[in-house]
Amino acid sequence: MRAIFGAMATTPQDPVVRSEQMGLLPRTKRNIRMQYRLAQHTLIPWLEKLRVLPDHAAVCEIGCAEGGVLAAFADQGASYSLGTDIQEPLLRIVSTPVWSELGYNITFTQHDVIYDEIPTAWQHRFDVVLLRDVIEHLDDPGIALQNIARIMKPGGVVVVTFPPYTSPFGGHQQLLGTKLGALPFVHLLPWSIFCAMVRRGDPVNQEEVERLHTIRCSAHKVTQAATRAGMTILDQRYFGLRPVFQWKYQRPIPSFEIGSLALLPGIKAIAMEAAFVLQLPR
Repeated sequence: MRAIFGAMATTPQDPVVRSEQMGLLPRTKRNIRMQYRLAQHTLIPWLEKLRVLPDHAAVCEIGCAEGGVLAAFADQGASYSLGTDIQEPLLRIVSTPVWSELGYNITFTQHDVIYDEIPTAWQHRFDVVLLRDVIEHLDDPGIALQNIARIMKPGGVVVVTFPPYTSPFGGHQQLLGTKLGALPFVHLLPWSIFCAMVRRGDPVNQEEVERLHTIRCSAHKVTQAATRAGMTILDQRYFGLRPVFQWKYQRPIPSFEIGSLALLPGIKAIAMEAAFVLQLPR
């Protein structure tokens, strides 16, 4: 992936600028900006470099949230865009009305990639599937990738990005809203100690932090799951600082790859982001 530093030139038609004029909540504006810019300046160029983003692609994002990533792919030329998420109210109240008002034809629907049936209309339909910061939350990444393979065209790709559990904030401990939760690697303390910290944190996020501790997603688990799903690893990258940070925090935070060090023991485990492009055989 490549990073773009500093302020970006925008136009009056820029969807991020337009969304910021809609009276949305600050968090919604931030998420749309972060999603759109990440896709515009990192995900799309990565796929173009690998020559796996066809003209007029059919694109699906699983765990799409506000839908900014899909909007960027639509602007790039996607012929069909589908966003799924388990949070139906978010899709109904935010994602669908925002992008409809901005003139985008994006389909949003509630769906669980592990537990829900795959609609016939989705099967073998998509050139690109996006799984961004989702796989670490799934009970079984193997089942997820097997189901994703069912909606991909032969030769299609799935982009998987996530923070490994053993990365500095891979436990999502920052969701606890405590001072200790703001510390890197604190989630790797013995469970008896970390559990006590979880119990003192935001009750809304306690269950999810505990689930992540149980799942403990790693790059190795994802590559194993990809193999079981019949996919090959077309490309893989590891980052010391995540590309999304500059868009998330609106600061000139440089992202940098540590892939050249990936053969050293433990480097993949502490990378703040592991990123894969997985391809289904033609």
